[in-house]
Amino acid sequence: MCVRGLAPFDVLEGLINSYEGDDSSPAVFDALVRACTQFGATDGAYEVIKKLRMDSCWVTIHAWNNFLGQLLKLNEIDRFWKVYKEMISYGYSENVNTFNLIVYALCKECRLLEAISEFYRMLKNEIWPNVVTFNMIIDGACKMGNLELALKLVRKMGVMSGGCVRPNSVTYNCIINGFCKIGNIALAEEVRIEMTKVGIESNERTYGTLIDGHARGGSLEEVFKLCNEMVERGLIPNTVVYNTVIHWLYNVEDMEGASLLLSDMIDKRICPDQYTYSILTKGLCRNGYVTEALRLNNQVIGKNLIEDAFSHNILINYMCRSKNIAGAKPLLGSMFVHGLIPDLVTYGSLIDGYWRTARMEM
Repeated sequence: MCVRGLAPFDVLEGLINSYEGDDSSPAVFDALVRACTQFGATDGAYEVIKKLRMDSCWVTIHAWNNFLGQLLKLNEIDRFWKVYKEMISYGYSENVNTFNLIVYALCKECRLLEAISEFYRMLKNEIWPNVVTFNMIIDGACKMGNLELALKLVRKMGVMSGGCVRPNSVTYNCIINGFCKIGNIALAEEVRIEMTKVGIESNERTYGTLIDGHARGGSLEEVFKLCNEMVERGLIPNTVVYNTVIHWLYNVEDMEGASLLLSDMIDKRICPDQYTYSILTKGLCRNGYVTEALRLNNQVIGKNLIEDAFSHNILINYMCRSKNIAGAKPLLGSMFVHGLIPDLVTYGSLIDGYWRTARMEM
């Protein structure tokens, strides 16, 4: 990261030289750490913190939280815990945001009981949890299939927060998503009704989750009803909603419906993303429209709209399963030409394809 040709350390030297101890605010150092993380210079942010400590200039807990949050965004969980312990060893005291990061990290590792222990440690330290704290534990419980615990937390949120916290749309969306994932759409709809009763309106995330849930349950009629309800309420279906419906239309072999929905998406200027193209590629292949899938892939890759190997893997896998190694080879070559790196799925499909072909020739 460079700002007008200056690296973080160059900026830091100037800040340290102008720092006047008690009369200066460490907020400027916090800002430099934050700038590093915002521009993706994670290691630079850590080096800034280390250099400041060596020069007896300390960042605040806010800078540490910012850096720890960046590590979680990058899914560097092991490093997160190492840096957290280092921060504590320097005598810093956690605030509510630090605890939220700890809870989030534990939930990412499916260590739900430990996350709840951190919640009680917050209360013991007289730090009141906020709605983010509750939502992360509720979401963690839902992802682990413990909907009973999630619902208990929602019901007791007010009492456990000293009357300071109430469920919000994120809270209810977590519960709705949890029920949808285990196939209990009826209870998901009941939660939405309760959500409306307490004055919280369904948003795009609510509808997107329910649409996916009903589609998984095979109720496309209910899916389109929800889509219409969204529009009537002034909400515009986003790319995720369109991707979900197109995917399930292909699953029931409704090629015409999927094509019409894609046209509607483009007409409404909702940009397809790489997931859209992957869904289209897979849908066309599984319904026997391989030529169209290859044509689409060529168009998309020509416009640099593909960022990874996923779409190519779908085509290569289809070719190999069809014992068409000759058709898979140009796709592999296309990946190299366009800077896409083959992964384990790519090579696994090719190995399987060669094995199938060898058996056929035996």
